[in-house]
Amino acid sequence: MAEFPALPIFTDAYLADTRHLTAEEHGVYLLLLMCAWRTRGCALKDDDRFLARSVGVTLQRWRRLRPVIADFFTVKDGLWRQKKLTDVYKGVETRVARNRANGAKGGRAKAARTSGDRQAVATPRKLATKTRIQTPEPKAEDADLCLQDIAAAAGLDVVGLDPSEPLKWQAAGADLSRDILPAVERLRRREVARSGRAPASLAYYSPAIIEARDKRLGAHKAGQAHREAFPPALPKRRFDPTSVADWRLFLGDPSSRFRGDYLARHWRIGADHPQFLPRSLGPDPTVKPNKSIPDEIIAEYGPLWGWVLPSGKANKKSS
Repeated sequence: MAEFPALPIFTDAYLADTRHLTAEEHGVYLLLLMCAWRTRGCALKDDDRFLARSVGVTLQRWRRLRPVIADFFTVKDGLWRQKKLTDVYKGVETRVARNRANGAKGGRAKAARTSGDRQAVATPRKLATKTRIQTPEPKAEDADLCLQDIAAAAGLDVVGLDPSEPLKWQAAGADLSRDILPAVERLRRREVARSGRAPASLAYYSPAIIEARDKRLGAHKAGQAHREAFPPALPKRRFDPTSVADWRLFLGDPSSRFRGDYLARHWRIGADHPQFLPRSLGPDPTVKPNKSIPDEIIAEYGPLWGWVLPSGKANKKSS
């Protein structure tokens, strides 16, 4: 039995490429495709007797048919390969391997639950979730791994799905969860509502997916530029009343009479201050002496802003 019994045939692509063939040439070409599909590695050996027997014609007849049929294959290193068929084969091979691995994980999880070892089940799931979150962008060569999700979003059969379009999308930088799946689901719903059926080809979704990618990247770029132009404010800190530097930072320019008049009406650190957390500063120095203000600050600001100076300060400053 063949490793993959079902051979996907994309009839529109096939007929577009083979309309010039005779009925006999069609039969020979299709038989070779089936034989290649049933062969591990999806390749046929370049031996005229073997190929003639594979398609059921005489050696002489095969040699007349060979030049026409060979145009659809790449004959290299003693093997016949059909590029499109090989790509589909690799995609199916990858999905089968993934399903087998998932089945093995499911079997191990079931055994763990049966034995009551819940931790053995929770740990693989947690690690798998963490791995997915830490992967920033799916790689283009992993496109066949997400064909099942794309097929479900598009309402198509994953067995016959062409992997070339998802490869193009991801190679162009489209993200599966943020660009591809939302666009496919949105357009499929629209077409089903309009015509009663979903699009039969993934190529239909390409323009919308690239547009979604451009919008996402444009928004990201605009957001980054905004963050650079308007950086977040630094965290506020506590005001140190023993620090001359903190007093100068809070009071500002001592020669500004306007600043002095403002502080006389708002003698405290309010919630809107950009550097310091809110706090009380003691009595207003324009009303009564404030012993918490350092002497250096009193000497620098007091005479200019009309503060009530402690006894001895005025005489010391005037002298």
